[in-house]
Amino acid sequence: KEATAEARASVDDAGITVAVNAALAGDPKLSALKIDVDTSNGRVELKGSAPDDSSRRRASDLAKAVKGVVAVDNRLVVAKG
Repeated sequence: KEATAEARASVDDAGITVAVNAALAGDPKLSALKIDVDTSNGRVELKGSAPDDSSRRRASDLAKAVKGVVAVDNRLVVAKG
């Protein structure tokens, strides 16, 4: 049972990662950026850069809106000049 639960969690995490990537790709300010999305047990980590603070916050909001996400760790850095 434990192995089945772990396999299911992996599939769910992979689906969350795909959905978050799709949401970010659909945003005009975030789509051109290289944002790494990692998911573990429904917790999403965003790494990379954002053009400004509002886009950084928008990335968190988009990730939080994905079904199955329990938390977002936004490690995006706002690009300077």
